[in-house]
Amino acid sequence: MAERGESTLVGYLPKVLARSAGSTLHLVVAGTSALIAAALRSWAVAALGAVAYVALVAWDVVSPGFWKETLSGRSDEERKLPAPGRLEDPRVRDSVRAIHQAREELTRTLADAPRGVLSHLELALSSLSELEGRAVRLVRRGEELSRYLRTVDLGAVREQLRQLEQQTRAARDEEAREQYQSAHRAREEHLAALLDIHAAHERVLANLSRIAATFQGLPAKVMRLRALDAQATDSMYGDLNQELGRMNGELQVFEDTLQSLKEVRVAS
Repeated sequence: MAERGESTLVGYLPKVLARSAGSTLHLVVAGTSALIAAALRSWAVAALGAVAYVALVAWDVVSPGFWKETLSGRSDEERKLPAPGRLEDPRVRDSVRAIHQAREELTRTLADAPRGVLSHLELALSSLSELEGRAVRLVRRGEELSRYLRTVDLGAVREQLRQLEQQTRAARDEEAREQYQSAHRAREEHLAALLDIHAAHERVLANLSRIAATFQGLPAKVMRLRALDAQATDSMYGDLNQELGRMNGELQVFEDTLQSLKEVRVAS
């Protein structure tokens, strides 16, 4: 059984490699190194760029999250951050627009960054790619929750609860009173579920805002590292890597929570 599982994973490896190799950020690193190498006529710079590119791909290949997203059955288009104009929720749309703009600015900032800066940013760029993948999933979930919430009316459910309370107090027949009480409990559960969905939607929006703010802050951080260049310490790069790694970990926990909410909704 174990050999069969390993064989299956090996069969999917070309697909995983192809997706990682075609990553925009990975290609930016490789292309930038190639341009610098050509300008300086330096094979050493070209070799460093190749090593950085291979390291980024290797990082994806050993990432369970990257495998899961690649083998999810979604098309390449579905795995990309959608265009803002295709989104219905205005707050989701604003966050996605901010991420797109920040990513473009980051690409320009990386385009002519010194090779020393690029080599130190390998892990951060890989984490950034993972973070963008999480943003894509949150956008899908935010749109799904937003569409559902537009079909429900919390005020109507609360009014139904109020009416059931009155009917329970007014009922003279004991069996009728019990039925009203049972209906009231069902409505309470209904309201609680709707409030949970509202809270989940708000948390999705908050996490998308956080991702957008992180993307928007990265170009300035990269420029700071470029300005310092040789004076930049490993700890400064390490802080950036840890920040992105911590965010990915926290967002993974949040995604697991959302999945639990989805399972509860399906079961109900």
